[in-house]
Amino acid sequence: MTDEKINTGSLLGQKSEFKGKLTFMGTVRIEGRFEGEIFSDETLVVGTGAEIHGTINVDTLIVTGGVVEAKINARTCVELYPPGQINGEVTTPSFQMEKGAVFRGQCVMPDALPDPQDTPS
Repeated sequence: MTDEKINTGSLLGQKSEFKGKLTFMGTVRIEGRFEGEIFSDETLVVGTGAEIHGTINVDTLIVTGGVVEAKINARTCVELYPPGQINGEVTTPSFQMEKGAVFRGQCVMPDALPDPQDTPS
């Protein structure tokens, strides 16, 4: 994972804390503490020092560091790199994990996940 993939978006830096509901366009990188719900049709990057608790619904989740304790729905893929950790339930059609990363939980890999905009309210 290189910074080249992060071409637009925002950063919740180290020592930052946020509680609530986060929706975004583009790419967001979290390196601080987040508790709540995350929704996006695009990419969430979890970096070094991050601590995330809650629910994540995104197109792509990339964990390069930190700890994610969440129920995760990623429509395209989840990428997990060391020293990143995921604890929880993951639903995604593609899960990539490198040696040294930690995954504790369960993973469901359907052929494709529905777009949340296509489901009735």
